[in-house]
Amino acid sequence: MSKDMEKKDRSLKHLFYALRQIWESDRLLLVYTLFKNSIEQVFYVFFFVYLTKYIFNCIERNVEYSKLFWFLVVACSLHVCIHFICGWYETYRKIRTPKVYRHIFHRVMDISDSLELKDYESPEFYDKYARALDKCVDDAMNISIKTGVYIGNVISTIMSLVIVVTVDPVLLVFLIIPMVVSLYFGKKNAQANFDREKEITRDKRTADYVKRVYYEKKYAAEVRLFDINSLMLEKQEDAVSKMERISLIYRMKTAFYSFLMKGSYSVLAGVCAFIYVAFRVKYGEAADVSSYVAMVTAMAFSTNQLKAAVENRIFIFNESKLFKNLEDFLEQDRGGKQAKTVIDDITSVELVNVSFTYPGAKTPTIQDVSFKWNKGEKLAIVGYNGAGKTTLIKLIMGLYPVTSGKILINGLDINDIDHDAYRKRFGTVFQDLQVFAVTLAENVLMRRPENEADYKTVREALINAQFDTEHPGLNKGLDTMISREFDEKGFVPSGGQAQKIAIARVFAADPDMVILDEPSSALDPLAEYNMYRNMMKLSEGKGVIFISHRLSSARMADKIYLVKDGRIVEQGSHDEMMALNGYYHEMFMLQAENYQDSIPEEMLKGAAAYYG
Repeated sequence: MSKDMEKKDRSLKHLFYALRQIWESDRLLLVYTLFKNSIEQVFYVFFFVYLTKYIFNCIERNVEYSKLFWFLVVACSLHVCIHFICGWYETYRKIRTPKVYRHIFHRVMDISDSLELKDYESPEFYDKYARALDKCVDDAMNISIKTGVYIGNVISTIMSLVIVVTVDPVLLVFLIIPMVVSLYFGKKNAQANFDREKEITRDKRTADYVKRVYYEKKYAAEVRLFDINSLMLEKQEDAVSKMERISLIYRMKTAFYSFLMKGSYSVLAGVCAFIYVAFRVKYGEAADVSSYVAMVTAMAFSTNQLKAAVENRIFIFNESKLFKNLEDFLEQDRGGKQAKTVIDDITSVELVNVSFTYPGAKTPTIQDVSFKWNKGEKLAIVGYNGAGKTTLIKLIMGLYPVTSGKILINGLDINDIDHDAYRKRFGTVFQDLQVFAVTLAENVLMRRPENEADYKTVREALINAQFDTEHPGLNKGLDTMISREFDEKGFVPSGGQAQKIAIARVFAADPDMVILDEPSSALDPLAEYNMYRNMMKLSEGKGVIFISHRLSSARMADKIYLVKDGRIVEQGSHDEMMALNGYYHEMFMLQAENYQDSIPEEMLKGAAAYYG
C-alpha cells in the first residue's frame, strides 16, 4: 500500500472515531446531522441548477404555463420543507449537544482518574493531555456537520456535473483541473495547520498557566506579597511571542496554498469557463442558447459546490487528524483490561526491597525499603523533609509503580489487584489536601448526602476531627457552600479548618486502613494530640500509618520507622528508638526543647499531658 493510501486510511479511521463518539452518545443526532447537511446541499442542485435549466427549456419550447406553474409549486414546497428540517435541526442540536459533551468529557475524566502520578511528571504527557481536552465536543460536532455537508457537496457536484455534461462535456475541463490543484494544496494546507497546533501546544499551556496564576485564589497571596508579576508577565510574553512566530511561519504557508487553490477556481472555473460559455452562446446553434445561458448558473453553482467539497474535505481530514490526540488519550492501554483481583478487605501490606526513582531523576527517592503493615497496627513514619516519606505512602497506595522490588497486598502483588477497589479501602489525608467549592457535607462525604443518616455521619465525623460545627460562618449549617467562588455567603475555611474537613472524610468513610500524611501541620499541638487520640480510638481494629514532624505524636504508634535519604535507618517503639540514641532521639529532644520554649505557661499542663 502506498504512503498516500496509508495516510488516507488513517484519516478515515480518525474521522470514523470522531463520528463514533457522537453515535455512542446520541445516534439520532448523528443521523439527523448527516442527513440534514447532505440533503440540504443536494436540494440546492435541483433548485438552482436543474430548475434554472428546466425554466429556460420550457420558455424555449413554449411548454404550457400550467405545467411550469405546478412544477414550481412543488419545487417551492420542497424548499419550504428543507428549511423546516434545517430549522428544527438547529434546535434539536442545541438540546442534544450537552449529551455528547457529557459522554466525551466523562470518558476523558475516567481515563484521567486511572492515570498514574508518574504521568504528571512528564511535560510531553501534559502536552498530549492538553491537546486531547482541546478536541472535545465542539470539534466532534463540527466534524459531523462538515461530513454531512461534504457528502452533500460531493453528491450535488456530481449531479450538477451530470447536468453540465448533457450540455457540453468540454465544461468538465474547467472544473476537474482546479479540483486536482485544490486537493493537492489542500493536503499541504491541512498538514501545515496540524504541525502548527502541535508546535504551539507547550507555549499555549504556559500562557494558560500564567492566566491561572492570576485568577485562582491559591496564588493570590504570593502574587501580592512578592514581586513575581514581572516574572509571570515575562513567561507570558515569551510564550505568546513564540506562538506568534510559529503561527506566522505556518500561516504564510497556508495563505500561499489558499491563494493557489482559490486562484485555480477563479481563473479556470470562473473566468475561462464563462469565456467559453459566452463563445458558445455567440457562435453556437440557436437551439443551444438557452442551455448554455442556464450553464452560466450551473457552472457558478458547480464551482462553489466543488470548492466547498474540497475545503470541507480539507477541514474534515485536518480536524480528524487533530482528533487523533483524543483518540490516543482515550484508547491508550493502561494495562487494566485484563481481569484483576478485587480486594474486599485489606489484612496486610508488605514492602519487599522496594526502590523508586522519579521519571527523569538520576537518584532514587526510595531505596531498598522493606516492612510489613498488618491490619490493626499503628505505624508512624518520621524523618526530615525530603526524606521520601510521602513518596513511600504513594507507593503503598499504588499511585506510582515501584522501580524495583514489590508490594504485596494480602500476599498478592499490587500489580495484580484492582487498584480502584484497593484504594477505596483506604482513608487518606495528604499534606497538600484540597477542599472543594461544594457544601460542607459534600466535602466530607465526597458525594451528595442522601438522607438524615448521612448528615449524622458528617456531623459526627466533623466533631471527631475537632471542627466547630456551630461556627457562625456556617450560615446554612452542613449545607453551607465552602468557598465564595460561587456563593457570596459561602464559608472560607482557614488552613486548620480545611485540614479538619479533610480529616473528617476519613472518619466518615470508615475504611480498613488509614493513612495520615502530615494532616495536622496547621493545627496547634494540643489540637493535634486530640485529633490523633480520636483517630486512634475510632480506628481500633484498623491499620493506621501516620507521618508527622511532631515526633511526640509518634509515641502513639506500635512501631516507628525513621526514613533518611529514602532508606529506613531506624525502627522500633518510641522507647526502643530513644534507647538507640540516634537520629530519632536527636530530633525528639530538639522538638521537646523547642516545644517547652514556645508554649505559654498556662498551656504547660496540657503540654505535659501531650508528651506523657
